[in-house]
Amino acid sequence: MICVKYLILAARRWTALARILRDVAVMATNPSVIIVGGSLNGLSAALLLANRGVPCLVIERHSHTTVQYKFRGISPRSMEIYRSLGLEPEIRARDPLDGTPAAVARVTNLQSADVSWQGVPWSDTRDISPTTGASCDQDLLEPILRAHAEQAGARVRFCSELVGFGQNAHGVSARIRDCVTGHEEDVTASYLIAADGAYSPIREMLGIPRHGPGVLQHWMNVIFETDLEPTLHGRPIRAVFVTDINGTLVPRSDGRWLMAVQYAPEAGQKPEDFNKELCRDLIRRGAGCADLRVELVDVRPWEAAAAVADRYRDGRVFLVGDSAHLMPPTGGFGGNTGIHDTFNLAWKIDAVVRGIAGSRLLNTYDEERRFIADRTVGQALARLRAWFPDPEKRLPPPEDFVADDAVTFGYRYPSGAFIPDDSDRSDGTFEDPRTPSGRPGARAPHLLVECDGQVQSTVDLFTGDWVLFAGPAGHAWRDATARMRAARRFDLRCETIGDEDGIQDIDDRWATTYHADDDGAVLIRPDGFVAWRGRDSHAVTQSALEAALERLAFFGA
Repeated sequence: MICVKYLILAARRWTALARILRDVAVMATNPSVIIVGGSLNGLSAALLLANRGVPCLVIERHSHTTVQYKFRGISPRSMEIYRSLGLEPEIRARDPLDGTPAAVARVTNLQSADVSWQGVPWSDTRDISPTTGASCDQDLLEPILRAHAEQAGARVRFCSELVGFGQNAHGVSARIRDCVTGHEEDVTASYLIAADGAYSPIREMLGIPRHGPGVLQHWMNVIFETDLEPTLHGRPIRAVFVTDINGTLVPRSDGRWLMAVQYAPEAGQKPEDFNKELCRDLIRRGAGCADLRVELVDVRPWEAAAAVADRYRDGRVFLVGDSAHLMPPTGGFGGNTGIHDTFNLAWKIDAVVRGIAGSRLLNTYDEERRFIADRTVGQALARLRAWFPDPEKRLPPPEDFVADDAVTFGYRYPSGAFIPDDSDRSDGTFEDPRTPSGRPGARAPHLLVECDGQVQSTVDLFTGDWVLFAGPAGHAWRDATARMRAARRFDLRCETIGDEDGIQDIDDRWATTYHADDDGAVLIRPDGFVAWRGRDSHAVTQSALEAALERLAFFGA
């Protein structure tokens, strides 16, 4: 007995020593970026940075990726991003209904004859994108992100937490504690990304306030196992709002279900009230079946809220995801907006770390993404009012509905890391992606082209690189960019429609899609947004492109 006791003690000591040695080894090579938070947005940031060769370290206090279903609807634009990283097949494989037009519905309970079909979560976007939206529960998505991030070179440390940090003109110093051993180490990096959630300690330490209506509703998430089929009157379903329980029932890809139901603290209700008996009763009422088998798996509260941080950058620290913005789940915009945050920030950090651009380029992350978050929150609130009428008028006044595809694909930055096109006087934040403007500050539109005998989208052709996309009569741009010093600095690649070695415009839509003459060209950023447009190479000299590149390289300096 004594021998066993000492063996166990020795094993624990060796385990602790191994963790300390690992910590020392990890700290020996300091990363360029420390990411605090190893959930959806933190892991997305790590993957995007590592994929660009930027050394990064992820710190997550939990022992593993999430077990809750906090996010599942990956928008078509987010799928474009994950597709560019090679994740699309794995994500699709985790969706048993992929390709099936499963709908969203509203009913009294699941046995009701009267069903109000609300449509499908994501519309068919194959005419404006090389891909479509997907459903992948967050507990299945995060391991994919982690595995690919680590494969690309990111270091991911669970059971580790940020104790404190400081910054100066040269970098960030972070104190990190191993949650198991208690061992602490100092790590220095060029930048720190706060992906530490809705109640972000980093945002609080920086004293960054938020604006917006704040907490709007209180909810309980209940994960359970049951014999329910994921159909309604024979039709596959993604989610059902059930008025009998004022909540939602959602079938999940692992055979389990989620019930999300509201409670009212102002009426004295609290999370502790949701014991096993109450949860089972609510599930059976929602299902319309008093003897339904229900096995509870996990129960926890959450809040539907709307708020945006007053700034996304503080020196060398950046906010992404829920630490930067909170949105009610209606519309599925919250997690996707965070993914877009990381895509915007990653290429800019890479450009600065590699010396391609001046550090003021990083100011445009706040300038671009905070503006879009404010307006996307408004769209989520508009949908919240429609789904959950508010007789007490606690929700802010409604905004005009903008189509989901416009919110997903059509948002336009009013200013930022691009050269404005003075000839384009169009107004508004969102544009119809089926009638794109092609203007700087907007997503470079999808155009089907043939390249090396393969039909593909320009979205796939552009992602990750600086690309000059020239029209069918713009062959001179290729030789011009080869002579530009600034083009070499950006590793600028020139793609020309109609060259023998170039790409073919299958539907002859260059002019109507990019609104440029046949001898014009557009400059595309690594995140697939238009950075500059030369509508006519006779009117806009090639020296204007070089001036634009120089301005982008030392943006704001």
